[in-house]
Amino acid sequence: MRKVIAVALLRLVTALLCVTAAMLPVAGRASVGSSAHFAAPKTAVPPPLRLPADDPIWSKALIAADFYDLTGRGPAQMATRAAFLYDASYLYVTFHCSQSGIGITAAQRIDNQGVGNDDHVGFGIDTSGNGSRTYTFRVNPIGVHDESSSENARYAPPWRSIARVTPEGDYDVMMVIPLADVRAQSAPVQAWRFNFERYVAARNQDLTWAYEPAMQSTLNVQFWPWLTDIRLVGSATRPKPQADVYALESAGSQRDVFQNGIGQFEQMQPRLVGVDVTYPFTNTLAFVGTLNPDFSNVEQDQTTIQLQEFQKAYTEYRPFFAQGAQYINAIPQIGIFGGNSLFYTPSIGIFNRGLKIEGTAGQNAIGVLNAVGPGLDDTAAGYAYTTADTSLSIDAEAVLANHPGVRDQTAGYGFTQQNRHSGQYTSFEIAGENNSSTGQAHDLNFVEGLRNEHFNLAGFYRDTGPGYAPIDGYTNINDARGPQINAGYNGTGSPRSPVLSYSFSFFADRFLARDGSVREADINGFYSVQFKNLISLQGFYGPSELQVAPGTIDWFNRRQIQFGYRTSTPQPFIASYTWGPFAGFYVQQTQLIDGRVMGPYSLQLEYDGNIERASAGAPIFNSQWLRRIGVSRSFGRDASIGVALRSINGTGGFAQPGTNLSLLYQQRFPSQDLLYLEYGTPAAAQTLHRFIIKYVFHAGGGTGT
Repeated sequence: MRKVIAVALLRLVTALLCVTAAMLPVAGRASVGSSAHFAAPKTAVPPPLRLPADDPIWSKALIAADFYDLTGRGPAQMATRAAFLYDASYLYVTFHCSQSGIGITAAQRIDNQGVGNDDHVGFGIDTSGNGSRTYTFRVNPIGVHDESSSENARYAPPWRSIARVTPEGDYDVMMVIPLADVRAQSAPVQAWRFNFERYVAARNQDLTWAYEPAMQSTLNVQFWPWLTDIRLVGSATRPKPQADVYALESAGSQRDVFQNGIGQFEQMQPRLVGVDVTYPFTNTLAFVGTLNPDFSNVEQDQTTIQLQEFQKAYTEYRPFFAQGAQYINAIPQIGIFGGNSLFYTPSIGIFNRGLKIEGTAGQNAIGVLNAVGPGLDDTAAGYAYTTADTSLSIDAEAVLANHPGVRDQTAGYGFTQQNRHSGQYTSFEIAGENNSSTGQAHDLNFVEGLRNEHFNLAGFYRDTGPGYAPIDGYTNINDARGPQINAGYNGTGSPRSPVLSYSFSFFADRFLARDGSVREADINGFYSVQFKNLISLQGFYGPSELQVAPGTIDWFNRRQIQFGYRTSTPQPFIASYTWGPFAGFYVQQTQLIDGRVMGPYSLQLEYDGNIERASAGAPIFNSQWLRRIGVSRSFGRDASIGVALRSINGTGGFAQPGTNLSLLYQQRFPSQDLLYLEYGTPAAAQTLHRFIIKYVFHAGGGTGT
């Protein structure tokens, strides 16, 4: 009966979506949409690297103007003009940005570290046409740049950028991008998707050349137009083989302590030498290998004292797992806050070697991986087929984990269908696990939704078996089945309103265990308001219950209000307060975050508190406090030194008490070699008495290509 009710509910939601889509007004489109085609202009003579870009060569360039304000959902009020050319070896892009009367924001001084909170311009290309190989290149008004690739979180190849601020307060940018930095098919005539974008920090506005009403982000590749008639020699976009060989020396009483994938530190013999290798055997497929991977550098401190209802998810930073991760994690992860994952690489701790094949062949994406280490021999594979218009994707994924005394096999299948014009989408995933200790289990998730520039409405159904918990995966909760619904509205303020944008959303679910008891039930509301003066308010409210053991229900009825100022600039300030019942007691949480960039110097401050009481107004029986400070200084565009100090006291919250001091100097050389000098690590609970000097010798193609 419950399944009949759930199916009926989903059919009702689908019908509502269709009616809503038919009733919605069609928003006015910008001049460039996903069906537009532009022939790529080729030059035999490279343009000179100078600004302004007034050489006659630029007269034949493809010109992009009439940008759209994606944040305010209307024509951009500030003029932006982009131009594009290419030759046999490089892509050339220029921008002229009118910004008179609005102060320039350009705080970042280090290349490859992120310019997202500065004023910046960006150029994006999708060489696959279906979103599987996407690259973005961004530059701020003083010429500092960053880049990203959908294939590798550590993508940082060498390319050139220059910029200048004009006396009138506008700025110009030029990019020179080697074709060897991107993977593209070997066909002599190609078609890519592409876009130009711009961010204005003082107004918190995203501007984009490509636009369609269902577009939610400048990175929604399916809405980009086509760049056609690209004529290349096949080898031009075939990345070169590359290798990174590290040599490491360490000292100190804790030189043998290293972090595994999920934030825990354990003892192991220090590794003095290791290697990461990438060998492209076609333009778009590559072999990746690692031997003696290094665990000494922890690049991000993910420690928090905030109480969590579910298992904490860590960000993967290790090069071997970061490269081509989306080709292994192929099936859709369905859920409002993310779904279950068959292959969650942080769960794989310290390992000794890894082998991988990853990349694309036509419209097919392929990934196969094997990792071997103490007590593990794990293999994972993924496959996805995506149509050229991205309207349909069919996916498969499998993981075979061999751990001491346990053999765990998991396989899953899925598909996603979407209509770019109406915003309607459907996504389905089913997976089965066979564990030698716990037996068989399954996971099924389905969603039918509608998403456009204003509305978001979706109906979900979940059925996760009682024993479903892949060893190498991430499972939010198991033994849960039932419906979920999500509805939201995004709006923008009028030209005379102090409001820039706002959003409201609501979701509700009711998942039952196999014995008929309530496994999880939630009714939550969220709100967010962004003002034009860069103040923001957001928060949530609603009851939540979770069965943590048979017959035991815990309530998580927290509420939150958060104040932000200049959060999308280099000087962010955030203050939040969260309170309410949590797992049998009453919690009050505070958080203060402040950041400042002053030329080559930067300062980050954080203060968090967690107070636990038996009930509202009762005496405090537990508390924990976190204080964090980080100071860094850049030297040119390729070197920096930083000091991080974090202190945690008390016993409440989810962190081990202690004080941790760490220092790091890093230098990137023109050869792409890297030098690290480090004391401790920012992720440790307490200061590690460990000194490390590491040099990475790089040979071959661009880093991460």
